[in-house]
Amino acid sequence: MSKSFSRVITHSATFLKGHWGGVFSTENPRALGNGICMAMMSLIVASGCGPIPDVTTQPDDGSNSTGGSDNTAGGQSQVGFRFEEDSDPVLANQAFNETELLVQAYPGADPTELAAAYSDAGATVVEALSEIQLDVLRVPEGHLYEAAGRLQQSGMIETLAKSYVYEPGKTANDASFASQDHISSVNLPSAWDRTTGSVDVMIGVVDTGVDGQHVDLVDRLVAGWNVYDGNSEFTDVLGHGTAVAGVLGAMSDNGIGVAGVTWSCPIIPVRAADSAGKSSSRYVASGILWALGHGAKAINVSFAPLWSDRVIRSAAEQAFHRGSLVVMSAGNSSSVATAGGYVEGVFVGALNDQSGIASFSDRGPFVDLVAPGTTVLSTSRGGGYSAVDGTSFAAPIVTGVAALVWSVNPNLRPSTVVDILTRTSRDLGDSGLDSTFGNGLVDASRAVEEAARVNEPPDTTPPTLQVSSPMNNATLSGSTVSSVTSTDTGGVADVVLSIDGVPYATDPRSPYQFLIDPKRYSSTAHQLSYVATDFSGNRSIERQITVTFGSNLGVASSTASQIVFSSPANGSQVTIDVTIRATVLDSDGLSVVEWFVDGVSAFAAPISGTSSGVSFTWRIQGVSRGAHTIALAVTDSLGNRTTGQLSLRR
Repeated sequence: MSKSFSRVITHSATFLKGHWGGVFSTENPRALGNGICMAMMSLIVASGCGPIPDVTTQPDDGSNSTGGSDNTAGGQSQVGFRFEEDSDPVLANQAFNETELLVQAYPGADPTELAAAYSDAGATVVEALSEIQLDVLRVPEGHLYEAAGRLQQSGMIETLAKSYVYEPGKTANDASFASQDHISSVNLPSAWDRTTGSVDVMIGVVDTGVDGQHVDLVDRLVAGWNVYDGNSEFTDVLGHGTAVAGVLGAMSDNGIGVAGVTWSCPIIPVRAADSAGKSSSRYVASGILWALGHGAKAINVSFAPLWSDRVIRSAAEQAFHRGSLVVMSAGNSSSVATAGGYVEGVFVGALNDQSGIASFSDRGPFVDLVAPGTTVLSTSRGGGYSAVDGTSFAAPIVTGVAALVWSVNPNLRPSTVVDILTRTSRDLGDSGLDSTFGNGLVDASRAVEEAARVNEPPDTTPPTLQVSSPMNNATLSGSTVSSVTSTDTGGVADVVLSIDGVPYATDPRSPYQFLIDPKRYSSTAHQLSYVATDFSGNRSIERQITVTFGSNLGVASSTASQIVFSSPANGSQVTIDVTIRATVLDSDGLSVVEWFVDGVSAFAAPISGTSSGVSFTWRIQGVSRGAHTIALAVTDSLGNRTTGQLSLRR
């Protein structure tokens, strides 16, 4: 049995942009700025996977070189704090950004208290990747470990991680136009007899950019983006991304140059590197999310080592659960890792021209598949062609085959595509799955033939859900982390915790944990309710427990907040995206507003003053017809929560 066939997906992705597609805004200017970034990560529904680091990575094209950190020895903290990734010997010796700290708060953490914790640690928010619930913090040079230790002591932080730095490797060049042996090695000609790709299956290339003027690529590219600089200039700064794009989809059957794995699938170029070709997990994750949000079905990421990168995993998981697949290169440091990778992405090692493992290819249980990775002829920056080496160029062969699989059967789930790729691969090395060749050499012909035969049944099975803590009838006298387990073969979208019937927090990532703060409620018995939802809309059985909150340190307000919806009218029929507007008022002061669609958190943000206009754009593409509930929850400065709602018909 292949590794992918036995996978049980226990993680989720977001019900934000791309699912609900909601956009939140506040019309009170005092509520804007850094406070929004700080609160978004604890309250906005997004994708992630538990603790996550920001790992700066490089294109892994055959000659990676890494350096150690200037302020650690073997990853050991100088002030008694140790990052989780330091247990990985590769990352423990990797250089990192000494002024950047990556933070993920528990869902349910109070945004005001979180902002205070950041300030106390001397940290400021410079970016918030809301889709994966990540705050990027800047800390004073020399104080990274101190800041991390302070934040850990706050009790509100689920993840603390460094931002690892990698230098881009050199691209191997061969002036002779060697034959494209990789095409026959993976049985592409037979696969092309059935499909050369579909214009409806787009491929994302998250890399150093792409030469958009290359004669063999110019007609294959669609509008891309530069997530590093935040503009549309995706021109290749190194040449690495152009070679990756050529392997994937160089113009074929045109009498010139080389042939790509796919002939018709559009390519979305996403530059995720600076002018020197350096990147980071922060930008690679942003690139994945950008490509995903713009229609990419298969997404190639030829940076390494990513097998322990929880930031990239967060983005890959979100893509996986939203119907796309991220394929990553294994790395070129000749190392043998012990990490198992992650089930929501595919890692690809490189073969040499004798069908043995390439000397540079990293190995370990994280490897899923292998593909040719030496003297791969492809496009080069400036309009030419060259032969390149590296797992960077083995990965796009697999990415392209995944696109061909979707081209013959667009209804397949990513888990089914992974199963097809691994199950139809040609076994190499030890019998069955091994740490050198993974499941074996990808076989394009067998994969597309199998894909054409598969009939994907509808998903009607709800997720499983069990409450791990707290125990029923427990007394909670202080802030407590509540944990639940939820699994689903198609992916858990999120788990929602409600207190006394009112949604409290949403966690879209495994492990599912919530920070419950008793001081927001009266010192009495309260009902905690948990519901998990998968990406087909199936809801788990609601699990309920009763707990007693101890001494309430808050001060009760005598009046609830007022919520007045101004447009659209309750019961309105909606045929296009609609902006819902409301005014919120509270004499005790406003703290947080959170929007829900059919009980699922969509957006949240801090707010101030005693009166403010707020709005939320509900994007209806893909939303089922019928009645839907839009709710707005307002938390005042004393922690009291008021909810109002209206019903709209799609």
